[in-house]
Amino acid sequence: MIMTTDMLGLADKAVLHAMAFGVTDCDVLVSQSKYTTVEIEKGSVKQASLSSDPGVGIRVFKNGSSGFAYCTGHDRRAVLRAVELATAFAKAGTPDPDFKSLPDKSAPRRLNGLFEARLHELGPDEVVALVMELAEVAGDDKRIASVNAAVNASVGEVALVNSNGFRGTQRMTSFDIFAEAVARSGTRMFSGYDAFSSRKLDHKSVQTVGLSAKEHAIMGLDQTKIETGDYPVILDPLGAGFLFAMAIGGGANADSVQRGRSYLAGKLETRLGVEGFNVHDDPTLAWGNGSTAFDGEGTPARKRILIENGILRSYLHDSYTAGKESIKSTGNSSRGGSIWSYRHPPVISISNLVVGKGDSSFDEMLKETKDGVYLRVTFDYPNLATGEFSGLMMESYRVKKGELGPAVRQATMGISLPELFASIDMIGDRSRDAFGVRTPHLRVSKARIAGSG
Repeated sequence: MIMTTDMLGLADKAVLHAMAFGVTDCDVLVSQSKYTTVEIEKGSVKQASLSSDPGVGIRVFKNGSSGFAYCTGHDRRAVLRAVELATAFAKAGTPDPDFKSLPDKSAPRRLNGLFEARLHELGPDEVVALVMELAEVAGDDKRIASVNAAVNASVGEVALVNSNGFRGTQRMTSFDIFAEAVARSGTRMFSGYDAFSSRKLDHKSVQTVGLSAKEHAIMGLDQTKIETGDYPVILDPLGAGFLFAMAIGGGANADSVQRGRSYLAGKLETRLGVEGFNVHDDPTLAWGNGSTAFDGEGTPARKRILIENGILRSYLHDSYTAGKESIKSTGNSSRGGSIWSYRHPPVISISNLVVGKGDSSFDEMLKETKDGVYLRVTFDYPNLATGEFSGLMMESYRVKKGELGPAVRQATMGISLPELFASIDMIGDRSRDAFGVRTPHLRVSKARIAGSG
C-alpha cells in the first residue's frame, strides 16, 4: 500500500509523461483496493478469497482519438510504459472531432459517507462469521432444502489527475450481501431471494436479508397458475430496482441516445410518465453504494433530475457526450462500480438512481388490487433500443380481493417502458435500495401477463 500523496505524485508524473508525447488530453487513475469475499453454495463454503488489486489506468487523446492502457502495481517504469502504449493507441486511431476536452480544473467536493473504518478493519474471519450467520438465518426451517449466500467487504482508494489541472483523491468502502433460500415440499420447490448493499457495515441487514429469503421461499411453496391477460401489477423495490437500473439508467445514457440506440432518443422535455413520477440521480447520498465525491473524469458530484412529474428533463453525460452538444457533463462517468477499477476506461452510468416516494402504503396497494399480481423479483432486462420489456416473473404472487395469495408459476410480464411509466397509478411511501436504485413499491394499472393456466 502506498500513501495518498505518493498516489497523486505518480499520477502527476504519468500525465506529464503523456503530454510530453504530444497528446492533447490525458487522465490517470491510480488505485489500490482490497476485497474479501466468502460464498456458500448449498450449505457449504464454495469460495473464500482475500485479494488486493493495485494498479494504474491511463487514458490519452490525440486529435480526439483515444488510447487506453493499464498496468498492475505502482512501479514507475511500468506506469511509464503503459503511458507510451496508450499514446501509441491514440496516435494510431481515427481522429474524432466530437471530442472537445476532459473536465476543467475544479475543487473536489467534500462528501461524507464514502468510507467506514469498521469495514476497512474487518478481518477475513469476521466475513466468514457473517456469511455463516446469513446462511444459518436463511436456512432455519425444515422446509429449506438449500441455501446460497455471499458476503463481500471491499475497500478502495483512488487518486485521479487530468491534464486540465484536476487533482482529487477519495477512499471508499462497500458491503454487499446476498442470500437465496430454496424451499421444498413434496415435488414443489421455490426460491426466495434478497440482498443488501451499502458503503458501511450493517449487521442488522444480515438478519433481515436471511429472514426475507427464507420467508419468501416458504411463501412460494403455495403455488398457482394464472390465465393470460391484462392485470394490475405491484412492483416490489427489488423488481423495480433491477428493471429501472437499465430502463432509466441505461435508457438515459447519452452515448446510446446520440447513437440512436435508446428508446428515449428525441424524448427530452416530453412526457414520459404520469405526474408524480420523479426520478433523479444522486451521487451525494450518505453511504449510497454509488456515491462519490467526483466522477471518473473529475466532475464534482451533484444531483441531477432525470424525470420531473413525468417529463424527461435530462440524459446522463460524460465529458465526451456533453462536448458533442456543447453542454456540461452531468458527472456520470463511471470507473466500474462502488469500488473503482483502473482496468477499464470510464463509461456512462448511474450513481444512485432515486425514484421519488408517493403517499401509498404497500397494504393500500394490495387493497386497491382486486385481481392482479405482485412482482417481487425479475432478472430479465428490457430492450433499450425498442423500449419493450418481456421478462420472466421469477418470484411473483397472485393478489385477489386485496390479499396476497399463492406464488405464480411459469408466467412472464410484457409491457413497453413508456406504457409502464404512464400506467403507474400508485407510488409507495417507503423506499429501499436495490441494484443501485432507491425506490418505493409502484403499482402499474395494467400489464400483459402470459400465464400457463
